[in-house]
Amino acid sequence: MELGEVRRVTLSEFAVIGKEGKGLATEASSWVPTLWELANDDFEQLSEIANDIELPTVELWGLMSDGDHWLDPWQQTGRYLAGMQFPTNIEAPVDWQKWLIPAMEYLVVKTNEVNLEMMTEKMFTEILPQENVELVAAIQEHYLPDFEPGEVEMYFPIQIL
Repeated sequence: MELGEVRRVTLSEFAVIGKEGKGLATEASSWVPTLWELANDDFEQLSEIANDIELPTVELWGLMSDGDHWLDPWQQTGRYLAGMQFPTNIEAPVDWQKWLIPAMEYLVVKTNEVNLEMMTEKMFTEILPQENVELVAAIQEHYLPDFEPGEVEMYFPIQIL
């Protein structure tokens, strides 16, 4: 997938095991990076599980949910889970959290740190209206091993299946 390319994707229910935090949405830049640091410090635990079940690829997710309403976009407070995707039947180790994300259809755009704000705005002002769809849940971040530093796929949920 090229930077700026938008595609429609349907994902089955999946699980992410990671480090969870909650904070003011306006101050996310002060508490979300800490969750990635915590996850990175302890990823050996998740790597062992991934090796045991022969996980085919490492997919990292930055999952978001409103602080008060599960999977809604952030309002005053947000919840964030920095973690790795696993089959839904895998249990989270001690000190890790597991979120189950329901099957959904998404519009996905690949972007990078430099263009993140611009691409998010474009999705809201151009792409979603052109497709005649609205968000049904919070936007999710997806990272793959072959991404360059700063690259991310943004998953805009448009239908819960």
